[in-house]
Amino acid sequence: MLKYFVYLSVLWFVGCATSPVNFMKLTPTSLEESYIQATRKTEIIYQEKTQIILIATHLSEFDEETYPKQKGEVFFISVYQSERERGFLKEYNLVLNDGEKPLKVTPLKASELKGLMAEYAIPWGEHYLLEFSPQNKRIQDRLSITISHKKFGENTLNFGFKAIQK
Repeated sequence: MLKYFVYLSVLWFVGCATSPVNFMKLTPTSLEESYIQATRKTEIIYQEKTQIILIATHLSEFDEETYPKQKGEVFFISVYQSERERGFLKEYNLVLNDGEKPLKVTPLKASELKGLMAEYAIPWGEHYLLEFSPQNKRIQDRLSITISHKKFGENTLNFGFKAIQK
């Protein structure tokens, strides 16, 4: 019995060692790592139930060529609500730092998402681009987005890091 087990174990490890591992990606590329560094996730839980999941990526930090900071701070937001209708901005309030509301909110369809945005977005959620005015980095060390609901409470996402080189 022991010989049979040893034989199967050796066969298993030898068989797995020669098979390609293309379907598994063990380490992110530097571009993916930079995108992940620029991304934060939060959720609001009320009465032991998740009401909303929000993933925000600071695109101005991730891709300054496409989203220059001089023109403003741009965030990609992916949202899932547990039992609500679409249009979460009707029920939730999103503000930057000291209460600044977005200058522009652009709803995105899932088919419009490309590259890393499509890969890391919530597949069954809503997606938006939020544009805020340029921020003075000399007087603050981070950007914070606060999501709030009058009944469920609030949560804050802090963006303060040094981006890696792509």
